[in-house]
Formats: sequence, C-alpha cells, structure tokens
Amino acid sequence: MADEIQGQGENLVVVFRAPDEYVASVVQGLLAGEDIPVVLESRQVAQMDGVFRMGEGYWGNVVVPRQFADRAREIIEAYQAADQTESEQGIQDEQDGRG
Repeated sequence: MADEIQGQGENLVVVFRAPDEYVASVVQGLLAGEDIPVVLESRQVAQMDGVFRMGEGYWGNVVVPRQFADRAREIIEAYQAADQTESEQGIQDEQDGRG
C-alpha cells in the first residue's frame, strides 16, 4: 500500500496513532492477544512530558510487521466502533436518568 507510514524498522508499518500512552497500551494488548507482533513507538522525549504530543497531536505510533497490518487495522476499527457505541450508550443513559 503506497500510503502506509513506515515504522522504525524494516517491514514495520504504522497501523494506529495513539493519542496517549493508555490507549496505545490497550491497542497493544488487543493486537498481542490476537498473536500479532506489535511495538509501541513513543514520540515523547524524557524531561519534556507532553510537548511533542501537543505539537504533533498524538502520543506515538502502534506498529506491526507489514504482513499483519490489514488484520491489525480490522481489530483496531472494531475496538474503536465498540468504544464509540459504549460512549453513545452512556450519554443516552445519562439523559434518560439511568447513569
């Protein structure tokens, strides 16, 4: 795929840009649980907590070997869809007085 972003290693591609370390770790766990080799590439610099996240707009990259990229993206999309559905349900529950 021509528009893939290269990770910091041979044959590694970025499949997700994490907004923070927590989300990166969750995605890493989801992929590892599906036997997909995964590496987190933090864009942060010690002693400058959050500076690059503010400048670049994300904490870091989740990268996998190219041959696992399509499956990894499917898993991440399913996670994001489920998270969005849960968030919408929580808002609806609050509006209905159940939250």
